[in-house]
Amino acid sequence: MKKFKKPEGRGRPPVTSSTPVGRCVVGVHAVEELLAVRPRAIDQLWLREGYLSHPALKKINEEAVRLKVRMQAQPVTTLDRVTSSHQGVIAYANAQPELDWPALEKLSVATVMALDEVEDPHNLGAVLRTAWLLGAQAILTPEHRAAQLSPAVSKVAQGAVEHVPVVSDGPLNSQLEDLKKRGFWILGLAAGAKQNLYSLEIPSKVVWVLGSEAGGIRKSVESVCDDLVSIPQLNAGASYNVSVAAALALGESYRQLGKRQASASQA
Repeated sequence: MKKFKKPEGRGRPPVTSSTPVGRCVVGVHAVEELLAVRPRAIDQLWLREGYLSHPALKKINEEAVRLKVRMQAQPVTTLDRVTSSHQGVIAYANAQPELDWPALEKLSVATVMALDEVEDPHNLGAVLRTAWLLGAQAILTPEHRAAQLSPAVSKVAQGAVEHVPVVSDGPLNSQLEDLKKRGFWILGLAAGAKQNLYSLEIPSKVVWVLGSEAGGIRKSVESVCDDLVSIPQLNAGASYNVSVAAALALGESYRQLGKRQASASQA
């Protein structure tokens, strides 16, 4: 009797040379930024069939041709199997930003975000987008129970994934302890904390720690914080969305530290 070999990977087909590999990047803005920042990292670029009739997709194709990036026209159903929010374009990249720790330590002004067990990919994507626009150097997450760089994160981040490293190097409290040794102050955002975001003089090198909406910052992570800081609100029984809280903290850091740098340059 003939024996049939069981497929690898629990029924999934084995990876072949035509199978895309790497980080999945979806959406027009995200793929445009990928082409602008690291085109050589693109393994495959998929555009929906009929892309020439869509101005944004036609522009992406022209840029891919100029950069000699391999492109394939795919049925919409193929893209839909990856994610429904693809906007007609999906890319697979085999590289992403990495944090340069020695360079970070040498900076006199730096801002880092730390997300403690934030598992919603939309929140990670939104924080990434704000972190990019307001100059944060990195986002730290724990090794487990944390959102990964998924297609949903890529879509929401709108290209920020290509600029802000997401570091998941072991337990979050250990990562924070390491940053303390590199001259950073660790500030946790917590409702009811005595320190107020808008009356606080923010340190030049700061890590903002945010917890999940369900549980807040874990005790093991809170114990590493140098101080806890609250954001003013009218309803003490409610809480900000984590991405909104991150935006408020980053915005105030950007305002204070930028103003401080401008004053120093004029002195």
